[in-house]
Amino acid sequence: MQLRPGIRVVLRYRDGESATDALGTVEELTDDTVTVLTKRGSTVVQRDAILLAHEVPPAPVRTGLLHEVVSAVDLRRISAAAWLPPESTWLHSDNVRAEAAGATDFVQAGWLLRSESAVPSKRANSALPLDEPGMPIAQALDAVENWYTSRDARPMVQIYSADSSSALAPGCAELGPLLRERGYEAMPPTLLLTGATREAAAGATRAADAALPGLTIEVVDSPSVDCLAALGYPADHEGHEAYRRLLTSAEQVQFLTAWAHHPDGSRSPVASCRLVEVSRWAVVTNLITQPALRRRGAGRAVVRAAIATAAGRGVRSFLADVEADNVASIALFESLGAAVAQRSWYARR
Repeated sequence: MQLRPGIRVVLRYRDGESATDALGTVEELTDDTVTVLTKRGSTVVQRDAILLAHEVPPAPVRTGLLHEVVSAVDLRRISAAAWLPPESTWLHSDNVRAEAAGATDFVQAGWLLRSESAVPSKRANSALPLDEPGMPIAQALDAVENWYTSRDARPMVQIYSADSSSALAPGCAELGPLLRERGYEAMPPTLLLTGATREAAAGATRAADAALPGLTIEVVDSPSVDCLAALGYPADHEGHEAYRRLLTSAEQVQFLTAWAHHPDGSRSPVASCRLVEVSRWAVVTNLITQPALRRRGAGRAVVRAAIATAAGRGVRSFLADVEADNVASIALFESLGAAVAQRSWYARR
């Protein structure tokens, strides 16, 4: 696996005559070492001593089913990693000092700033408060506003709840009133739903197992021209390449399409979605069904196929962000055993 700062791993490595494990979050990487923040503090592991490296899900905050016990911050971190534009940076006081000193090693903590001007996606063009930024909240918001203004963009911040209620998570509770004071307006909420892959897949462990009669499901590693066109970005769209980059920005991403087969031997796409594996979670995005063929089960089949694909790789939990007014998509995910775990709002000045 590819080690990178911010992911949670278990490393088995040689320690003298025996082997031991380090479980925690990757803090720092050098050519020779990996530093992991464990419960006991930072552990520095020599790369040539590593026997096995395995990514694990975020630590649970309470007992219960895995998809129900992850913190609000970790849910947002997982979701953000599945939809990350190339121009993204971390706002943290340590990074500000490092940049001033001409250093290039930055911590991946604080507030995540994202920008993709060619694609009008709220998630790709907003600041996301995750960890303490190492500076007063007002100063951090000043920096956010300056960063977006320098890109000729209106500042936008994504805030979120601690659970399925509307009560803001601790990292956003202090920020909410400040946003109102500065004239930010919250847009309608987006719901984050989570579920267990085993329940949703109903025993399936590969995409083909989820197909319906008359449909086949295709899994590919890059979006087709037809897929991009269905999502509103045909080949002649000025944002076509930028959107393609955004769709393929994650490290482990696949695209699933349900095809209908016709008597003359031709086929046509009926539904499609995008599957991203992040921190051993399956993130389902970009679900779309041909308008004339909705309510026939194709959308549910392609989502179940995506989840089954992840389940076959040992992934136990899945999530999806759905706008609160998208009743059909919410009902689809709920039919697969998912439930609302969190709400988020984009606030724009």
